[in-house]
Amino acid sequence: MRQPAGRKKDSRVPWVSWLRWFGLGCFLAYLLATLGAWGLIRWLGRDLPDLSTLPSRRDSQVTLLYSSDGVLLGTIMSVYRKWVPLRQIPKPLQWATIVAEDRKFYTHPGIDPKGIIRAIWECVKARRYVQGGSTITMQLARNLYLSSEKTIRRKLKELLLAVQLERRFSKDELLELYLNTVCYGHGAYGVQAAAELYFGEDVRQLALPQCALLAALPKRPAELSPFVNPKAAKARRDYILDGMAEEGYISKAEAEKAKQTPITEGLRPAPTWPVPPPKAFHFVEFVRRELTRQFGNEVVERGGLKVSTTLHYRLQQETEKIAGRYLRAYRPLGVDQMAFVLIHIPTGRIIAMYGGRPYRIDPKTGRRLLDHFNRATQAFRQPGSSFKPYVYAAALEMGFRPESLFNDSPISFPLGNGKRWTPKNYDGRYGRTMTLRKALATSNNVIAVKLIRAVGVDKTVEVAKRMGIRFPTDPFKASYALALGAIGVSVLDHTAALASVATGGMRIEPTAIEKVYDGEGHLLFVARPKVRQVLSPEVARQLLTMLMAVVTEGTGRRAQIPGYQVAGKTGTSEQIKDVWFVGFTPTIACGVWVGNERNKPLKAGSGGTLCAPIFRDLVMAALRYFPSER
Repeated sequence: MRQPAGRKKDSRVPWVSWLRWFGLGCFLAYLLATLGAWGLIRWLGRDLPDLSTLPSRRDSQVTLLYSSDGVLLGTIMSVYRKWVPLRQIPKPLQWATIVAEDRKFYTHPGIDPKGIIRAIWECVKARRYVQGGSTITMQLARNLYLSSEKTIRRKLKELLLAVQLERRFSKDELLELYLNTVCYGHGAYGVQAAAELYFGEDVRQLALPQCALLAALPKRPAELSPFVNPKAAKARRDYILDGMAEEGYISKAEAEKAKQTPITEGLRPAPTWPVPPPKAFHFVEFVRRELTRQFGNEVVERGGLKVSTTLHYRLQQETEKIAGRYLRAYRPLGVDQMAFVLIHIPTGRIIAMYGGRPYRIDPKTGRRLLDHFNRATQAFRQPGSSFKPYVYAAALEMGFRPESLFNDSPISFPLGNGKRWTPKNYDGRYGRTMTLRKALATSNNVIAVKLIRAVGVDKTVEVAKRMGIRFPTDPFKASYALALGAIGVSVLDHTAALASVATGGMRIEPTAIEKVYDGEGHLLFVARPKVRQVLSPEVARQLLTMLMAVVTEGTGRRAQIPGYQVAGKTGTSEQIKDVWFVGFTPTIACGVWVGNERNKPLKAGSGGTLCAPIFRDLVMAALRYFPSER
């Protein structure tokens, strides 16, 4: 059949047309893949960190705490790290790390394609994140900039960051950063910290077997610790030594010789940070808590702050000697713990603090351990009669006067179930009429209970809280027994609260921090006294005269300091489990608690006989550094 005029027969072979369409499809697929990759990179890069500079040796630095007289008290850090330049890190340690973590480190662009493909395949098979195939650069990206979550998105970010790091920084810069930031277990970060923790040596002094052992740890620090699993640690170390020989870093003979070295050779007995315990340990812990409350944990533990505290270290040393002397003297009475604080009243500065014996014995191992529990700030022990000033302050506010008369005839109250509570006087005598001044001076229990019944528990609680007392439990449950100190208080709260009586009823908030500087020396914080009126000047004046009578003619006579005006109150809890003296001169406030760890009754003693002499010696020591009006 003839074809219509004007049309030619298509002479192209069918497969040519198919190839044409296939090429177009490939081009479109490539274009879509490129656009998809570009979009993925843009999506991942939205919240990527700034990589213009590497973290420097200033990052994750130690916070330093200084006393008011310039003594370094201690450090605060979450990890133990010391930065060293790459030139000071032994070549065998650098080689061992490369063999252990990333043999192609000096040739790849930040990622290892084969390792990535293998990791992706394992993840696909398991239908979840299984393994990483991470290079040293990828580990840096993850450790420095990303979270530890195991997700595909985080892994893609890690790849992108690794490539960017390689483009911006040299291999030696990246290796130096890795060796100074990677975790080697037991809180040690970086090779210098690891060398000190494991071997007690400078990193420059490490031998080949030690270098290989350190290089073995970053893979699984907890499982490969020679202190925890020496067999696994040796196997990993020997694997690395063989790898170093395979890569030509050392000879096979050197590797075999190093493998014969026992894993324990040069190893310290235990993985302890080579950092001395802080001076004034409990005070340093108290400051750390305050700093964390103000600046956050990250800044305090890694920000390299310089903190000037209020503690006077020479005074602190004297007070610790006083504590030791009295603890030894009182041991036959069952005393094994003590706590006290000294406050400079005009400024509210805590100038000395003792939270108890700094060490305790582990009953399982017999080892001596730091005791972190601060009995001056964290313990709430019954104050006994030393709580009575708050009852008397409430009474004075309601119109009672120091000369008001009360009778101490016995009184009892129903407790339910047919039982009754009858407060008892310490001397066992009753039926006397006396002024409130005399009742407080002699620590009369019956009159204190009658007084709180007259003014009300609610009024007493309100006054105590206003003056600065924090109750660990509901004070209303104690009812009238609150007048005798049936609810626990802390030494710091109690001391600061009664100090307001010395200042005409003005409470000056106690502080332990004077100034805070950041790692660059910029001033972040300076303490300014926080002052508020908690008692009227007249009530404070009346209560002051009553508390002075406690020392001049009452239960606190042993707190007298010749030539100085002293006021305060003794306290002895039921069964003599806790004994107290809290008092002040015009410029120094001091609270002392004595007892034992088991909360058992002491064999004898009272606040007047045990704590008042300690108060006297502590305040006399403080007055040598902070003179007071006589």
